[in-house]
Parts: sequence; structure tokens; C-alpha cells
Amino acid sequence: MKGQLYLPEAKRKYFKSEILNFVEIYTQKLLPVFKDIESVADKFADDFYNKIMNQSGGNDMLDPGSITETALDEGIDYYSYLKLGKYNLTAIWHATLYQVWEQQTRLFLFREMSHVLEIQFETFCIKLSETKEKFKLHNIDIESFSCWPKINELRLLCNVIKHGSGSSEKKLRKINPVLFNQKYGIDHMKTFKTTLLEETLSIDEKTLKNYNKALLSFWDEIPERSYSDAIK
Repeated sequence: MKGQLYLPEAKRKYFKSEILNFVEIYTQKLLPVFKDIESVADKFADDFYNKIMNQSGGNDMLDPGSITETALDEGIDYYSYLKLGKYNLTAIWHATLYQVWEQQTRLFLFREMSHVLEIQFETFCIKLSETKEKFKLHNIDIESFSCWPKINELRLLCNVIKHGSGSSEKKLRKINPVLFNQKYGIDHMKTFKTTLLEETLSIDEKTLKNYNKALLSFWDEIPERSYSDAIK
């Protein structure tokens, strides 16, 4: 049975807008929450100090120097808490960005192929290999796209963020070792063996935008119409 994939300009723009909007939520709404966390932590330390001093009621037995040291420690802990929160948000947004694209492609293929086939969404393209196969049935080799290396990199990064050490980590290191945090000769991923409990990945707003560009390019590279001689 013959079939086709049809991507009109309006639908292409919609898919791209979903990706753009997702990234803009991070850059414009969420990231500003963590702006100037050093000052926030300093205020936390000052408030801690003032609270203890005010509760002392002029107790001469209290050592202001000791309280100052404790307040500084509290401020450092709070800064670390905020910094890790910012990193976790960034990591989750990278991983979910890939999943947004993955769900887009799955839904696009399902809707187009449902015109000529009776298929169940629950079992349709649940693996990336199946998605690539369905595109190839319509004479589209997405692995030949200029954006594919970056999308594949994001796929591996998504797996590393979710699962930590493993085969995806090894593959990602070969593709882009810069993504792994290295300071003072220490590989944080190898040391802490986690991607969310410590800042082991070197990711930020710039890396997110680079992956965003690749996913936008993907929808630009999909032809308006593509055909298959036979699908099943």
C-alpha cells in the first residue's frame, strides 16, 4: 500500500514553535530565578546572623565571632543548594528537550501513516530505531541530515542525565568529552558517579540553545511531501 508523509508549512512552523517555546520558558522564565545567587546567599547568611543575635537578648556569653563563622557556613551551604538547583533544572531541561522532539516525530508519523493503515499508538515507534525505519520507508534518511550528529548527541546526553554511567556515557565521551565537568584534573562524573546529585556535566544555556538549533533544523530538512511505494 502506498503512503505519504505531508508536512505543510503551517505544521512545520507549529513543530518549530513547540521547540522554541520550550527553550524560551527556561531562558526567560526559569533561569532568571537563579540570577545573582551569590547575593541571595549573602543575604541568607546575614539574616541568619541577625536572627541569632536578636534572639540572644544581649547575652554576653555569646561569641559574635563564632556566630559570624556559623552564619558564613550557612550562607555557603545555601549557595551550594541554589547552585545545584540551577544545574538540575538545566540538566532536566536538556533531557526533556530531546523527549519533546522524540514525541513530536512519533506523533507526526503516527498521524500521517494512520491515513492508510490501522495502527495502535501504544505500540507505534516506541524506539528511535523504529522512527528512523518509518522515515526510511518514505525515502527520508534522517541520519543523513546535517543536524543529525547534534540530535544524536542530545539523545546520548538525555540518557546520561537519566541513568548516569553506562554505554551512553562512553559514546558521549567519544563524541563530545567537553560535556563532562573537569576541574583541577578531576573528572567529576567518574568521581561522583551521578549526573543529578553533583554538578558532573558541563551544560548551560548555550548548550541548550545549540541543541535547540539542531531540532529546528530537523523540521526544516523534512521535505513537504515524501512518498513510499509500500508501507506496512
